[in-house]
Parts: sequence; C-alpha cells; structure tokens
Amino acid sequence: MKILVLTSRYTATRDIIDEDFGRQTRLFSSLKKLGHDIDFLCADYRKFERRNLLLNGINVMIRPFGFFYFLYFLRLFNKLLKTKDYDVVISTSDPLWGVFGYYFTKKNNVNFIYDLHDNYESYGMYKIPFFWALDRHITKNSPIITTVSNSLKKKISNYRKKNVFVIQNGFDETKFISLDKNKSRNEFGFLKGDKLIVYTGTLQKAQGIHILIKAFRILQKDIPELKLVLAGRFFGKQRREIDIQHKGIIYLGSISQEKIPLLLNSADVLVVPNTRNNFSKYCFPYKVVEYMGCNVPIVATDVGDVGDLLRSFQSSLCKSNNSLDMALKIKTQINEKKVKYRSYAMDNTWDKIAEDLNEVLTSI
Repeated sequence: MKILVLTSRYTATRDIIDEDFGRQTRLFSSLKKLGHDIDFLCADYRKFERRNLLLNGINVMIRPFGFFYFLYFLRLFNKLLKTKDYDVVISTSDPLWGVFGYYFTKKNNVNFIYDLHDNYESYGMYKIPFFWALDRHITKNSPIITTVSNSLKKKISNYRKKNVFVIQNGFDETKFISLDKNKSRNEFGFLKGDKLIVYTGTLQKAQGIHILIKAFRILQKDIPELKLVLAGRFFGKQRREIDIQHKGIIYLGSISQEKIPLLLNSADVLVVPNTRNNFSKYCFPYKVVEYMGCNVPIVATDVGDVGDLLRSFQSSLCKSNNSLDMALKIKTQINEKKVKYRSYAMDNTWDKIAEDLNEVLTSI
C-alpha cells in the first residue's frame, strides 16, 4: 500500500525525526519492512523548517505550520492527496491532524485511519471552544480508529464500537536487553556500591516525578547509599515546580537513545511513577516495555495498560499518587536481581506491533 502519515514533528519534548524517536518513526519503519510505500508529512510548528529527507526508507516532508502557514499547509496536503495516489492516510500525534485527515480524505476519496496516539482530551487543542465536539464527531465517524491502549479503546466505546483496533507502543528488542550492571555503570561513573533508582522520560507532575522524589526521600533515611537518577527533559515550565535539588538526586538531562539501555541496566530498580489522571489512564508509556526488555526490577503505578502488562508481577505494582506505597515497593524490589519480564513484553516489539497494524491495513 501507498501510505501517507500526517503527524507533528514533535511529541512532548522530542523531535521524532531528527532523534528517530517514538511511535511514528519506529512503528512505520517496521511497517515499511512489510512492503509498504510510506511518506510522512510532518508539521513543524517550532522551527518552521521546510526540508525533505529519507528516514529508514520513509520519505519525510517537513513543512512549516502555524498562523502564517495554515493555508499553505492545507493546500499542500490537499495537493498530495490529489496527485500521489495514496491508498490510505493515517493521522496521528494530535487531534488537529485528525480533523484535516478526516475532511480532506473524504473530499479526495482516500481511505482514512485516525490513530489515537493518546487521550487527546488532555491536549491543549481541547481548550479551543467546541473543539471537543468536532473531535468526537471525527472519532465516531472515521472509517477506522486505532488506539494506543486497551484502556483508551474502552473509554471511547461509549460512542464508538466498530472498527476500533488497539495498536500499542513497542520497543526495540535488539537494543533493550539485559547487560552487565557494573559495565553499564562505568559508562556513567556510578559507584559499584550505590543503590540506584532510575527514571527515564519526560519530567512532569502528570507523570508522578514529584511522587517519586518523595518516595526516594523516605527511603534515603534507611538506605544512605541510595541515589535517584533522572534522565529526560522537563515539560514546559515544570522545572520551576519540581525540586530536584536534594542530596542523592542525579539529573543527567536528556541522553542519547543509544545510552538508554546502558542506563537502564545500571539500575537496581526502574520506576514508572505515573499519577492517575486524564492522560496517564489512557497512555501507553514506551518506558514500561523498554524496562521489561532489560529484566531489571521494576516498580510501576497500577494505572491503565501498565497494570495489565505487569499483572503477573504484583511486587512490581504500587498505588498511584502514594509515595509511601511506592517507597515500600521500591524497598522490596531493590534487593532483587534480574526479573523475567522480557517474555511478557515480546508481543510489544515494534515489528510485532507493525504486524498488527498491517492486519488493519489488509482489512481496508
């Protein structure tokens, strides 16, 4: 099939193209292996760049989007649908692309899939008056819907039941593997005798970083060699709201994708501290299956699909918004060695997820 993916260039704090990061690039790179011809139209609302490139065999068109580029972008999108003979358009990463994708594919008689990459009700676009009604209409009436999680599929089931397929996030099983802990620590200069709690990803209160810091400070009283290692970017102005200036907290900033498996294998415990909110209940964090691929002990809040993935490992699950319970579970897990999570995550490799999406495409 000839596929056009309509997406933002950025998700949260990441540049999905230049960093080759996330659901869009990883999923469709795997889908490309199955013989599909794939183009990306990426809206750039930060740098307003205009360039073409080839990424993992995918033709990427980065184009500026914003107030002064609004009509330009729509005209370009419409022209591509008229001249490129696409079999299907997949809109993902933002509900605005769902709006464009729905109406322009209908106009040009092209198949359309609306990918609910998150619960879009938590996005800034929903602050626009009546946008929720427009997005609800498109979610109800698009030919096919894909959701990032089972919990999100269940959420929309009140008004959309048919042709809804769960396409979760995945991980690269060749990179996220079990490695020697001490050799991994040497890469970052961590001490062999330290006890390390590690978190990777966006730093914001919606993802429970403040709860994790509280849990760490509780444990620090009894485990003096304990360190909390944070790697990632702060979201928006959250750096002012999250205090990481405590003894024992090591903030690495954003590290390269190549170094993340080493950091994960440096840990005694990996944490997914999501609070229960309108975003986290329906998301599917990349980190949970990446953590599972490394077989390092995990503590995660029992929220959404994360709880389902770790249901066989009750000692890995803690209550959300509860720093004391998180601390108790970390204390239990910190003395574990390797835990055999990996086999439970193998249905979530990017290649396997791409096969699931390929089945959806075959149904068109």
